[in-house]
Amino acid sequence: MADPTIPMWVVKAHGVTFYVNHVTSEMPWSTKETPDNDKTKGSIKFKKCKLTIDSENNATIAKLGITDAWLKPPRRQAGRIIMSWGGRMWDALKAGEFEHSKIKEVTGACSSSWAICDLLDEHELTLALLKYPNSFRILAPNEIYYQAYDEKGSWIEELWEAEDEGDYELE
Repeated sequence: MADPTIPMWVVKAHGVTFYVNHVTSEMPWSTKETPDNDKTKGSIKFKKCKLTIDSENNATIAKLGITDAWLKPPRRQAGRIIMSWGGRMWDALKAGEFEHSKIKEVTGACSSSWAICDLLDEHELTLALLKYPNSFRILAPNEIYYQAYDEKGSWIEELWEAEDEGDYELE
């Protein structure tokens, strides 16, 4: 993987993607082959189970209990995204194509640098996924970059839009 801060395993539950360090299953599973999919050729499926992610970013897949049956799946909301500077999604944000939160800069391995923000409207997020495929990624709430975005004084630098030039610059 190019970015060591992205955990190795991907777990999807109710349409929400989580990147985790480790997965433990207490449930039986089956495989689903998807040979025509560009991104993955298969997946492991679990039925009637619950997903918990601990503070160390380890996922556990366990049997649903009687009280768990009343749990509602997480509601999909607009998402926090990470993208390359100067890419197609970056250009769309600069042009005001989507309503978004403050854009912040994050640096990763090998002196790489990305931009992070929240798209504020779920419909716009869907449109962006269709219009600009592979130009950004939706961050999961358990990822380091997602959490650091909200922390005051974190290693992520805030950006602002200069009124005269229309460019994003460091404060």
